[in-house]
Amino acid sequence: IGNWNYWLQISGKDREWLGQPVVSDINPVFNFEFLSFIFNHYTADGSAYSWLLRFKDQETEERFQAGLMQALWEHLNETKWQKTKEADRDYVFEAFNDLTMDDEREAEAAAEDEEDEEVDDEESDDQKSEHYDSDESEDDVETRDGDGNVNSQLAVGYKHDRSFVVRGSKIGVFKHTDNNKLEFSTSISKVATPKGKLFSPTKVMLHAEDRNMILQNGDDPNSLYRMDLEVGKVVDEWKVHDDIPVNIIAPETKLSQMTGEQTFLGLSRNALYRVDPRLAGSKLVDSELKQYVSKNDFSAAATTEKGYIAVGSTKGDVRLFDRLGINAKTHIPALGDPIIGLDVSADGRWVLATTKTFILLIDTLQKGGKNDGKLGFQKAFAKDDKPQPRRLALTPTHVAQFQHETGAPIAFTPARFNTGLDSSETSIITATGPFIVTWNMKKVLAGRKEPYAIKRYGEDVKADNFKFGSDKNVIVALPNEVNMVAKRALLKPTRESIAGPGVYETPRRSKGRGSYLGRNEIVNSPY
Repeated sequence: IGNWNYWLQISGKDREWLGQPVVSDINPVFNFEFLSFIFNHYTADGSAYSWLLRFKDQETEERFQAGLMQALWEHLNETKWQKTKEADRDYVFEAFNDLTMDDEREAEAAAEDEEDEEVDDEESDDQKSEHYDSDESEDDVETRDGDGNVNSQLAVGYKHDRSFVVRGSKIGVFKHTDNNKLEFSTSISKVATPKGKLFSPTKVMLHAEDRNMILQNGDDPNSLYRMDLEVGKVVDEWKVHDDIPVNIIAPETKLSQMTGEQTFLGLSRNALYRVDPRLAGSKLVDSELKQYVSKNDFSAAATTEKGYIAVGSTKGDVRLFDRLGINAKTHIPALGDPIIGLDVSADGRWVLATTKTFILLIDTLQKGGKNDGKLGFQKAFAKDDKPQPRRLALTPTHVAQFQHETGAPIAFTPARFNTGLDSSETSIITATGPFIVTWNMKKVLAGRKEPYAIKRYGEDVKADNFKFGSDKNVIVALPNEVNMVAKRALLKPTRESIAGPGVYETPRRSKGRGSYLGRNEIVNSPY
């Protein structure tokens, strides 16, 4: 319909069924086993519905898929589809296909289901309702502190059992107790520059054995600030470069915050470089600067245990580097949606790229050919080969139910793997609106149709992550509360668990006991 916009119209013999623009929010899913296309349709009042279109044969569905995916890709990239390489086009199709399971992975996923059911039967006595019992209401404490700020960011400690929550120009510090609860420890009440000017950090990163926190100030894009967490104040301003801003920071390696490593990565919209705070003057290491002439619009970065680097952009593509200062070894094509977050498995095999409505799980291991067994970080993929993507998204049915409940579209927070020393990645966590969503890696890799579990809160989730060293406990920052929740409290998405009975918690009973979050698992503080 002009200007890179496309329209999908579905007409029957006797009526027009529906028409709508072709945009990411339709959440297209193609299932060739059932010759079907499942998608979301939005009416003028903002209501969301899920539809299934059935085809007479595979050839017809393939022709329809080619047309729809071309339309969506051209709309997002504002580029002609035919100008892209054939391998890139195959990559786009593959990302939107429902994967079929092989027998071995099906067996693994079935075993995982049995484990989950066993855990559900072993729920502990101390998990009660997150919403207080009526006879306790007089003890409820108003957690808002009247300054108009809400919790915005969460940094989980690796070296020490602490979590840090940013709220305006304050930072709350929480201790992880031995029985997997959070305990309010202290508040750093004034985040200010060394000259005493208050600011609200836009991004934070723990550093140097969790003794320091690196802060970004939105008012000064060319500098970073170091907070000494042992004294609770900003002690250094680091001028990175006069002309190159620092929009994104990432650790030198995935676990370097557990060490005394001083250097870390910095990115502007079109440059990638190392920052060394020990340098006199500007902290950017000139010999390890890779600057692009074109506007790549970098938006996220992550590192592996060996220091390999993944960089995502608002265009939706991902670059894989084995080190700084050189061209990327692998360029993963864009589906078109901006990348808002990246994570990488410690060994570098899996890259997790978050967009607003879906998450891409990308396998960088090369199979066959001269680079068999090498990662995309180490060697470029062959011209006719590309990494295999898996698109993690809520089903169109659940999207419609979520939007019916919240009145807001899906908007994921940056997804993360569980992280630990000598532990493999088994789970993925993100949130959208008041829902936490976790994916089980075994079920994802087995091609399960709904390999995720959810938990609904009364307010929107602002930030979330796994506790370090485990995938069993999740730390959640709500606007005015912070808590740690056992992963087993997350439920399969059903009409009941999405809606929640009045107070958003789905009651479950096991052996005559309640199995809810306990009141003492809510941190009583302005954080």
